[in-house]
Parts: sequence; structure tokens; C-alpha cells
Amino acid sequence: MSTNVVDRRRVNGPARSVEPLYTSADTAESFVNGREDKRTLDQVRPIFMKTGPLSAQESELSLSATASAASGSAFYEQGKIRISCAVYGPRQGRKSNARMGSFDCDFRYAPFSCSWKRRSHIKAADEKEISLMLEHAIAPAIRVEAYPKACIDAFVTVIESDGRAATIAAAINCISAALADAGIEMYDSVAACSMGLRGSQWVADCTQSEEDVSSCSVLIAFMPSADEITYILQHGKSTPEQTDQAVQTCTNLCTRVYAVICRYLQSSLV
Repeated sequence: MSTNVVDRRRVNGPARSVEPLYTSADTAESFVNGREDKRTLDQVRPIFMKTGPLSAQESELSLSATASAASGSAFYEQGKIRISCAVYGPRQGRKSNARMGSFDCDFRYAPFSCSWKRRSHIKAADEKEISLMLEHAIAPAIRVEAYPKACIDAFVTVIESDGRAATIAAAINCISAALADAGIEMYDSVAACSMGLRGSQWVADCTQSEEDVSSCSVLIAFMPSADEITYILQHGKSTPEQTDQAVQTCTNLCTRVYAVICRYLQSSLV
């Protein structure tokens, strides 16, 4: 009887293995010739935003039921990123004895918004994860104690995406504008910005092509008036010095984005 028995239920690996080769961050290609869109390394893409009903013509029959029922809405555009947000509430919450209100967020990509394939009828795992990120980033700015037994819901739809981290940052900015349009009491508006590390250089507001070649990305949500970071997310490796540099640069960029949001909100009241 043969003693060489092969277990066909086990996946047999190769007899010899080779250690994978990783690209060193120090030898990665840097932006020697500048960026494709001619921006500087610490410059965000141009921002356009609009609050209120998104219909441009008053002669239309009516707005959609979703838009008309919303307490506040906003459209945010940053480069090729386009996001819409509708805020509902404050309305009756799920807990009748809650002393503080709650904030919930629903984040979704449109099926045609991304370069990767998505199924519109199924909510992907990354959308659920991003929804929680947005809740954690925005909730500290809302005066939930002013809305006992109530809930505030935000529904975010990404119409076009250009950079995963930059899209999440733009969603935070869009929600802040929609909450202001809904008249929700807040301690401060939240502004967000992202950066990518390529070689030894931090690049602000990376596009998808720039993000694909970045070894690390950092996303920060910041309340400038309160000088408080509400959320920070990092993917990839960086030294403590590089991380500190990214945080300092991101907070400065958040202050610039915050100024743009506040300037628009003030002009919309005139």
C-alpha cells in the first residue's frame, strides 16, 4: 500500500516561495513636473455649491416629492466631484424617551458615478462604512441636546466621484451646507479635506489617478471656529513627522474650505 497520500481537500502551496517586492516610498515618483491640472501641491479644486431646491426654473410643474419634503438640501461640486444631500428633520425619533436627538446618515454612490462597477439595488459594504464615517464627523457639530426625542437624517448621493478620500471630504462639506439650509442648530460648520502621500510629498485633494499612486492618504474633518478635529482617517503608512505635517496642512486647508462655505451661506441670506 502506498504511503504517499495526497489530501485533495487542502490547497498545496508551491515548493518554493519568493518574498514579494514592495515599492519604497522614498523611491516613488514625485510631482517633479507638477500636477495634471496645474494645481500646486497644497491647492484644492475649485468649489461650487448651492443650497435649497435644486430646480433652476420656477415654471416647472413641481419638484420631486423627495426634494419638496426635505428640510434642507445642498449641491456641492469640487472639480469633477458632484454630490447632492437632502436633510430631513428634526422629526420624531425612534426612542420616545431619549433626552438627546440623534443624527443618521445614508451615503450612496450613483451606479454611474464611479470608475469601478457598482450595483444600484444593493448597498455595498463601503457605503455603509462611509455612512458611519459621516455620522461620526458631523454629529459633534450638531446641538443634539436641543432636539430631545428627535432625529435628523441626511441622505447623500454621489453623482460623480473623482478620488475616494476626496469624495468623502466633499460629502462632509455638502452635509454641513445642507444642515445650515435646514436651520439645524450647530456649534460650528464642519469642513473636510484629504491629502495623499506620493514619495515624500503630501498632495492636497487628490484625484483618482493621483490617489491610485499614493502610498498613504489622510482625511480630516475640522471645526475651525471651535479649533476641534471631529474625525481623522488614515490609510497607509507614514512617519510621525509626515503625519504631523499632514494634519497641520489639512487643518489649514479645511479653514480655507470653511471660509468658502460660510461666504456662500452669508450671500444666500441676502
